[in-house]
Amino acid sequence: MELEEKKGEAQGKKRKIPWSWIYIGATIVAVLLFGLFNQEFGNVFQTISNLTPGFLTIAIVVMLVYLLFEGELIRLLMRSQKIPMKFWTGQKIGLLGLYYSYITPSSTGGQPMQAAYLLRDKIPAGVSTAVLLIKFFCFQCAFVLCSVVSFVYMLPKLQAENPGIIPLIILGLIINGGSIVFFRAVFYKPVLHALCRCAKWFTRRFPKLEKRFHAQAAIDKFEADFSTYSDDFNAKTKYIVLGILGSIPQFILQMSVIYFIFRAFGYHDVSYAEVLAVQSLLQVSVSFMPMPGASGAQEIGFSTFFRNYFVNNDLYAAVMVWRFFTYYLIVIGGALLVVIDQLWYRKKKLREALEATPKEE
Repeated sequence: MELEEKKGEAQGKKRKIPWSWIYIGATIVAVLLFGLFNQEFGNVFQTISNLTPGFLTIAIVVMLVYLLFEGELIRLLMRSQKIPMKFWTGQKIGLLGLYYSYITPSSTGGQPMQAAYLLRDKIPAGVSTAVLLIKFFCFQCAFVLCSVVSFVYMLPKLQAENPGIIPLIILGLIINGGSIVFFRAVFYKPVLHALCRCAKWFTRRFPKLEKRFHAQAAIDKFEADFSTYSDDFNAKTKYIVLGILGSIPQFILQMSVIYFIFRAFGYHDVSYAEVLAVQSLLQVSVSFMPMPGASGAQEIGFSTFFRNYFVNNDLYAAVMVWRFFTYYLIVIGGALLVVIDQLWYRKKKLREALEATPKEE
């Protein structure tokens, strides 16, 4: 009888699906396909080799500082919940959030995956989601504020040289401004409760989902955890203001990369403020597009917004280099981090399992 039970346990272990290995494999395959189906990879390195290396180095440094801000702002807002977070953990969560945002439609995957990684570190999903939504709220406030300033600054030139893109910029400002109002409203308990009721109604339509994940109870727990942040939202004004103030230089850093690429191509007749403003308006115009990383819209938008700046028949080359520094490097770095982190986590769990196993006398 005992032998049969052990045999059954062994068969159960064999049937266990190695999700982490599947996840790692899928990530590697996705990156390989990503490279194969983006033909600009074939020429981008040759193009970069002909550019001024000093300005390209500055562009890389600017991106690294931008990533540093991402992780540190997450740590700052976690401290508002009295949740300590190590420096490298903040950097990891920040990069993973950008990676999943860049590979999912409308950047919808960033915060959910960050919450999943934080849940793995024993931080309740409701609490982490609240913190991450505040982080998004702070960045959107900085994003819209800088874009409005850029729009006012560039409006006379746009009216004279490129009036056709003004309606698209206004639409982008309205949509991104609306997202600020929506995510602020989520922190009102009646709104949160209504959203959770909708989620519970949806899960009831799928009994298997409820049976497997206990979705109704999970949603109730999520609402309770999230509400711990909502209860004293106004008391966290200090952290929210700091988050917005920190997001402004972060956004400026992100928008500054194109200026150093512009200089690397040998141009020097346009001011930093103007290139920064044009990049901000490009970002606000395409950020709501439903493609992963706004792919396609970013490239087309760049060609539209910067056609009067890259005038030496090098506009397409500039698009390739700009996307490589601001998008492809994040995707590649994030994918590598996913694989390394999963391998490390498997090793950690195996070590914990071995330590928990009683030793034979």
